[in-house]
Amino acid sequence: MKKGILLLVVLFSTLSLLGQEPYFCTRTGTRLYYERYKARSNKLVQTTSFEIESNQATAEGQVIQYAVSMAKANGSPLYGGRAIQTTLIAPNGDLQLNFGETLKGFLQNMLSRAKVEVTEAYALLPADMQPGDTLPDTHCTVTVAGLHVYFHLTERSVLRKETITVPAGTFECMVVREHKEEDAPFHHPDNWQDNYYVPGLGYVRHDRYDKNLRLQDSEVLIRIEASPSIASDSQPL
Repeated sequence: MKKGILLLVVLFSTLSLLGQEPYFCTRTGTRLYYERYKARSNKLVQTTSFEIESNQATAEGQVIQYAVSMAKANGSPLYGGRAIQTTLIAPNGDLQLNFGETLKGFLQNMLSRAKVEVTEAYALLPADMQPGDTLPDTHCTVTVAGLHVYFHLTERSVLRKETITVPAGTFECMVVREHKEEDAPFHHPDNWQDNYYVPGLGYVRHDRYDKNLRLQDSEVLIRIEASPSIASDSQPL
């Protein structure tokens, strides 16, 4: 226990000294609520919530476990309901979003009796990224009942710094653009997405465009809630 506490202290001290917070929420008990609207009609089409369940120190960094829930505008669950996800934050603040696990979590919800296999796939968000940077691509293969679906995140780049206002507040963001493609039988979505990331919080806005860069919909952070019963940000191993 003492060793785990010491490791956690070292990790947080290192991040503090470097001034590099990860582009993700690390505070246990925090809940982030989002709403997605159609671009032309401004019609609400989806709600999303993130809840940070735990923050554990390991030799590789901080392992954040969080729950994601998505619903239609009428409140009915999407993608099988609540899914548990994890992400890794390196000691220098770099964030590894587990893209493959995200897909598997929702597919397993919807297809509880099927065997879902997913290749490892991580999307890197460096803590020190700057406008003009190019970020690594990531690719993922999902296999369900012998059918293969391929996901690609490519042409990932840091566009700019920008201060924006959403219902949850005003934030200085780093804007990251990426090209997302899916390849499945009779299903070939192709779009671009711009994500507005805030250190210590994560994304506060997500814009989705078609392949010709015409805006389709936008998701924005509506509110942030923190549990008053949480006395500590982490539970060391």
